Amino acid sequence: MWSPAVKVKNMRVNGNKITIQTNKTLKDVRWTSGNIAELKRKVSFWLLGHEQGKVTIQVGNTDIESFVTNCAKGISPTGKPHDLMDRHIALYPSHGLYYNRQRDEWIWQRATLWTTVEDLYSYEYVRLIRRMLENAGATVYMPRADLDQSLGISGMPQWTEGARYWLMGHEADSTLWNLYEGDEYKDDMKCRGLWINSLDAPIDLCLALHTDGIDSGDDTTIVGTLAIYTAKDDEGHKQLRDGRDRETVNRNLADWIQTQVTNDLRTIAPEWTRRQLKEANYCESRVPVMPSLILELLSHKNMADMRYGLDPQFRFTASRAVYKGILRYLNGTNAVVQPLPVKELAIHEDGLLQWKPTVDSLEPTAMPTYYMVYIQKNNGEWDVQQVEETTELRLELQNNVMYNCYIVAGNDGGLSLRSPMVSAYLNDQTANDQLVLVVDGFNEVYGPQWFADSTHAGIAPNSYACEDYITCAYIGQQWNYTRAEEWKDDDNCGWGACYRDHAGELTVGNTHDYAVQHGRVLRRLKISYVSCTPDMIASYRKDDVPEFDFSLIDYICGRNRQPLSEDTKSLLEIYLGQAGRILLSTDHFSAIEPAWAKRYLNASYYAAQATRSGRITSRRHRLYQLVMEPNTEQLFTCTPEGLKPENGAVKTATYEDMRCTAAVGKEQASLVYGFPLEAVQDFDKIYKHAIEWLLSLQ
Repeated sequence: MWSPAVKVKNMRVNGNKITIQTNKTLKDVRWTSGNIAELKRKVSFWLLGHEQGKVTIQVGNTDIESFVTNCAKGISPTGKPHDLMDRHIALYPSHGLYYNRQRDEWIWQRATLWTTVEDLYSYEYVRLIRRMLENAGATVYMPRADLDQSLGISGMPQWTEGARYWLMGHEADSTLWNLYEGDEYKDDMKCRGLWINSLDAPIDLCLALHTDGIDSGDDTTIVGTLAIYTAKDDEGHKQLRDGRDRETVNRNLADWIQTQVTNDLRTIAPEWTRRQLKEANYCESRVPVMPSLILELLSHKNMADMRYGLDPQFRFTASRAVYKGILRYLNGTNAVVQPLPVKELAIHEDGLLQWKPTVDSLEPTAMPTYYMVYIQKNNGEWDVQQVEETTELRLELQNNVMYNCYIVAGNDGGLSLRSPMVSAYLNDQTANDQLVLVVDGFNEVYGPQWFADSTHAGIAPNSYACEDYITCAYIGQQWNYTRAEEWKDDDNCGWGACYRDHAGELTVGNTHDYAVQHGRVLRRLKISYVSCTPDMIASYRKDDVPEFDFSLIDYICGRNRQPLSEDTKSLLEIYLGQAGRILLSTDHFSAIEPAWAKRYLNASYYAAQATRSGRITSRRHRLYQLVMEPNTEQLFTCTPEGLKPENGAVKTATYEDMRCTAAVGKEQASLVYGFPLEAVQDFDKIYKHAIEWLLSLQ
């Protein structure tokens, strides 16, 4: 927990009365009636020997009670709408590439550390926050490109560049961005607020999202979240454009958002630190004429912060907390929070589409009251149907037509992010009435693995995050692991420094559409299929009879660290026990319980890091290439595993360099790969061959 460095400027004791004046550091604390009373009792005890003294504490000439915000008092707007319709919010990530005239080159504004740089890392949060705000009905204004892949004047994608260049490219008046006679770094900082002030829109608030450059000195102490607001503008005025007191309003806004962020992050990181509620003079919080703050979410320089910060689920939680803080600042504590995304859904042979709402344990109001069902036929346009008071919809499936579906949950607070996709296809010429169940079990996202010893620490070599959809923040592997190496400048960053060879790329992670990817190949093979997520497998049992009527279960594990849950294994036991066939691919086969894998998958784990080249040869001398590094095109794997045949199974593919078994198959029973099929360059080819082998179509 952060503690203020308070200096007492004046103190008077007159009998039972105590008056203390301090420097302004004391107002950086989030004060409540409770902690003020506790402080006064302690002061009384220290000076009088008892807790009953009458104590007055002032910051300068202002009583400490003046710094208790409406948020801390529990006072919030009432009678407001639940969503953010008709609200206008300015939001932007920090920094970005800028042109340094002295060096005659384009450089980042911050250090490149822990596989990222603040200039791009802050964008990861802003992308999510923007979607959440817009899903709640808000209009969001950003003075940087929104992931436009067209090149900017730096030669990098526009979204990597600072706000100055976006404004220049969009023909904003030069008085907004050409301010400091060639110092484009300062231009970039100040132009953001000036542009927002110039908009012909009633901006409700302005939020600049940053990360800090503070090092705690070790790899376990969290630096945490700082909120910065400013009490006066450039001319020393204390009022906002609408006449309200700048310090009171800005402090209240900062408190709402910092409180929400800290509370939510402590549900996944109990040690998360709440730093100052700090009044300071920064242009991004000083220039805007509407309520504004800078949120320093965490420290990008501190290893303990970034162990969380490189986890996509942490970033989602933090972004949702910012959205909720804005919602409650504007609409009050009774506002309805938009739902979490639907995660479990299934489509059946008779056209029945079913799903389950995702319960938000932090927000009782976030339950869906309706759903938007998106349906695509073949590769056509998306049709949308609204469904209320139920979690299913029956589609009229036509033969020889591929159906793709996803769900968006809604309530009075707005819309959720989208669900994974499911898909179905019924072919009227499928041989032997074959029907495949495609289970998209690839539902994890996570950060890289870390290590620490007395002299070295950081991200484990050859370990990468499994991102949610895509990331714009990854710029290259860490190369400096030496704790003793200190930061000298942003080109010599010391401990934690990373390469920059992937900067400006959109790295692909878990795209949650693998049922569609598999379905396209099955459709070309004229094989009927339906699909689901793991928790919906049980919905295919016929009239509570413990049987599944499928020719094959194609189970997609992707890069899941826990490929199969206990419930899933129990259901697969039923299916495989009735002579069912299974196709399964995973780079974490070692996480499956060995006895279960040997009995039901006819394979056992043999070796980690089973290939470096990624070249794979099948029994029929077919060649495949694994994608093993972050890229912009498809899923990659960094942990391919070697397998061993069991129960009469045979080796069906080999890692060419290590001569280790890459795949194990038993005819009419199982085919298991030690890597995700989706990470093969020619996925269609290897998946087609796998299906033909298991269904004896060759």
